[in-house]
Amino acid sequence: MTDSPRTAPEANATFAQAFNARGDETAIVEVDEPSQQVVLFQLSGQPFALPGQAVSEILKGDTPVYFVPGLPDSTEGVIHLRGQIESLITLQPLLGLAPSQTDGMMLVVKGAGIRSAVRIDQLQDVCELPISALKTPPDTLPSALRPYVSALWQSDDTQRATALLDPDALLQAYLQGLG
Repeated sequence: MTDSPRTAPEANATFAQAFNARGDETAIVEVDEPSQQVVLFQLSGQPFALPGQAVSEILKGDTPVYFVPGLPDSTEGVIHLRGQIESLITLQPLLGLAPSQTDGMMLVVKGAGIRSAVRIDQLQDVCELPISALKTPPDTLPSALRPYVSALWQSDDTQRATALLDPDALLQAYLQGLG
């Protein structure tokens, strides 16, 4: 028997072999962060969002709209949606925005105990946002928007913040004839 020093297998291994030998101990663990689905859209050139659970449908802008005399300026008319008559409202008067010149699209929104279609200029995306990315609106938010914005979100690739609108506050204001 000889007393020669034993060489550990790791001493002769390359870095890649040693790294691979470690197994799943170094695997990246995905953490489930609470998130919220949102519908991102443009309105008068500004980015807005509504909670996904408040939007039941997205409709083409060419859906026929029927004018009803005597309705407030915020009500464009009514639409026929699979046997149901839904009001179609525009948010610009309520939010203090300039009117849009496009037919855009429509979102069927539920809130404040009612359901109504809302005219938007352009649909951007439907996505999941981490709750931690939603920030409290600042006091510098325009006063016309303040009652209807529940949070702000800013993506990494844009300088403009997206306002997350509160569907209950919007539709409650509509019911009260505001806008």
